Amino acid sequence: DNNQKIMNVMEEIEYGFLDNNRNNICDNVDLEDTFNKVYYLMSPEELLNKKIGVCWDQVELERKLFEENNIKNETYFIYIDDKNNLPSHTFLVYYMNSKVYWFEHSWFDEKGVHEYNNLNDLLNDVEVKFIKSRENEVPKGLDVHIYKYNKPNYNISCNEFYNYIFTQKKIFNFKIETATINDLERIKYYKLKTIVEYAKSLSEEEMTKIDNYICESVPALIKEYKNIIYNKKIIGSILIRKIDDGLLLDEIFIEKEYRNKGIGSSIINDYVLNNDYNIYLWVYKDNIKAFNLYKNLGFKIKEETDSRYYMKFQKF
Repeated sequence: DNNQKIMNVMEEIEYGFLDNNRNNICDNVDLEDTFNKVYYLMSPEELLNKKIGVCWDQVELERKLFEENNIKNETYFIYIDDKNNLPSHTFLVYYMNSKVYWFEHSWFDEKGVHEYNNLNDLLNDVEVKFIKSRENEVPKGLDVHIYKYNKPNYNISCNEFYNYIFTQKKIFNFKIETATINDLERIKYYKLKTIVEYAKSLSEEEMTKIDNYICESVPALIKEYKNIIYNKKIIGSILIRKIDDGLLLDEIFIEKEYRNKGIGSSIINDYVLNNDYNIYLWVYKDNIKAFNLYKNLGFKIKEETDSRYYMKFQKF
């Protein structure tokens, strides 16, 4: 098939980069310094001619081959923020038959095609494997960042390539972990803040009822809450509960600094909707951004009150 044909082409490419004397700079003990001085991003045509290139070059050839075969693809850049050498890797993903695939050639230990149900699972797997591959080079616990990038200009230097990447779309690949009793106060704060923000003109009596409700409901449901994790930091929480006709997306909170970055839509697409249930939710009418997000994802209004819409994502 086309994927195997593309891999066959890539198998003709070695890993490295030739200097002006046609020496592979990856054999140099001072690789980082040499690489920064002599490297430039090759075009696919030059790579096919020289038959040797690093991951940055190989991904550009992969991009060209996938585009020629009309296969939807995207390219990503991952790096560990060690404030110095910034160990990095570029890789290509493609979409086919409702699945997403990591196509890897230059990273020898991971060479091949890896299948996933969604992009977030793919990126998390790449991140875990990338960190492990560099565990002897950089300290543990450093932040890892991923960027999705469009085709760059060819013949740019190493520093120009980095500068270009940092103008591209930063990806916030999240992890979902079960909440614990230690998350109680934070989740109660989230819940109260959301209600107060969108339920306008609450009386003192109504506020007391809300406080009592939160103090009772959150501890009772704490084992059903999930934390949203990015770079080992809790950036929000989500609550999904089983109801008679499917699942209720009861709550989703994301810290302010992480909003409007595609995290909410990714969570709903990759985590909430990735099952065989109808999905329901309530959304405040004044929460225009959330309402538009749900509408664009395919939720329809089923009922409404003075302040909220009841929406449904129909699976059956």
